[in-house]
Amino acid sequence: MAEPILTEDQARQSLARWFGPDRDFMMMETRHGWVGRAILTDRELEQGLGLGLGNYVLNKQTGVITAHRSLPPKMIGEEFDQAIETGRPIQGGQVYPPLHRISLLQISEDPNTVQYEMQVTALEQTENPSTTQQLTITKNPYSFHPTDSLAASAASWAEARSRATGTWPTEGSFEQ
Repeated sequence: MAEPILTEDQARQSLARWFGPDRDFMMMETRHGWVGRAILTDRELEQGLGLGLGNYVLNKQTGVITAHRSLPPKMIGEEFDQAIETGRPIQGGQVYPPLHRISLLQISEDPNTVQYEMQVTALEQTENPSTTQQLTITKNPYSFHPTDSLAASAASWAEARSRATGTWPTEGSFEQ
């Protein structure tokens, strides 16, 4: 598990490790965490990327980073603190440390579709074996099957690489 995040400097360093050193964050301390919201560049603001900008919360005790919706940071911090204090689930998805390693191996490709063998390995539950399933991506119009959240992440990862390189990846892996 990650290390405790007790100071604002530690919180900024943790976010920089995950999001890169070029991304700066507005930080707000709460009783149990640090709420961070990205500070967008002028270009990002011109592109409309500020609309719906979410928040990240670093748990002070565990160092876990969770992604939260685009409410004001103060409200996110209050919700986070209440969840910790009452034992309720945190209303955000864990982004660090990653929970899964997703590996793709291309099985076939034709002009309309690309198929992958998708292997998902739980990183924190080492007693659970990996699962394997087939992922089919339809190129145009873009869609994928199955439609669960891990398949969605894998399809997005593959599609982003195909846009960047002009070809669908034959293999690769990432953590989420």
